Amino acid sequence: MANEPDAGPDRRTRILEAAERVFALEGYHGTTLRQIAREAGVKLSLVAYHFETKQALYLAVFTNRQHVNTERARRLRAIPDLGAPDALERVVDAFMQPVVELGPEAMWYRRLVLREAADPSSGDRPVVRELFDPMAREFIAALRRILPDKPAGFHEWCYLFAVGALTQSAFDDRMANLADGAGPGGGVKNDLLRSFIIAGLRHG
Repeated sequence: MANEPDAGPDRRTRILEAAERVFALEGYHGTTLRQIAREAGVKLSLVAYHFETKQALYLAVFTNRQHVNTERARRLRAIPDLGAPDALERVVDAFMQPVVELGPEAMWYRRLVLREAADPSSGDRPVVRELFDPMAREFIAALRRILPDKPAGFHEWCYLFAVGALTQSAFDDRMANLADGAGPGGGVKNDLLRSFIIAGLRHG
């Protein structure tokens, strides 16, 4: 049976997918390994076998998606000239597109990123510090080169605002509530988001 812990070779994947959903909904402190085991359809002992602790599982959920940040950094480094007229647009594309290209199936991951970024206790965990901050510093350094005359703190705050806008865009249900069930589709939304981030950087 599919729900038995020894069924199939994908037990670890099922646990990671379930953990991503539950952590996104309940937050780190509101989630238990027992909840995740139930969501994954496996025994609690199997979760502990694969991940040992809740923090180890939490980090593994983000590590499982780290290819996104790796791709963002790769695209940033591939920009040939940060002095070119379209350099800002290309930096924003490198920042946004690997996330957008994940598609709707990554909704829970995007919600989880937003939750972790906003959690005052996130500094107690290595997720942001180890998996996001190195990439963030590369983007901030690129922004400083493109926009050198901005005041101290501008580039860092703009990067964080861009993160908030990008991750918030995963909440289509909020958009549906505000628009009485109607709103721009994904392509329009992403174009608006791109323009919003670029304008904030250029004219802020």
